[in-house]
Amino acid sequence: MKWVSNLPDDEHVPYKFLAAEPDIKTMVRYFRPSDYLTIAGVGVGFPAALAIWERISPTLHPRKLPRIMAVQVPFYFTGGLILAFQSTLFRFWGWKENKREAKMWMDEATERESQPVRVRTWSETE
Repeated sequence: MKWVSNLPDDEHVPYKFLAAEPDIKTMVRYFRPSDYLTIAGVGVGFPAALAIWERISPTLHPRKLPRIMAVQVPFYFTGGLILAFQSTLFRFWGWKENKREAKMWMDEATERESQPVRVRTWSETE
């Protein structure tokens, strides 16, 4: 079952449409440096801003702050990861500029076509 329906076709997006449902490994391989910066910026920036804010105008006991930060950092890194995945997915769908991804996609497609197809039997699978 597809998790995304009614995606526009190649004619209705401003950039080249690559794939409707890329898997997570593919999306991570196609991360740009700006995606890594998004993850790091959100993951470090928000907890740092909240820690500075807490130092300027304290609302909690200072001993509670490390426990709160221990929860905040993984939470915001996950948020940054979601934003990076969204940006990459928009490039796959052709909603954002994707010249680099389109070139990589075509290079991989020609490489896959040049390799012989080997059908694995059921006993060979692990």
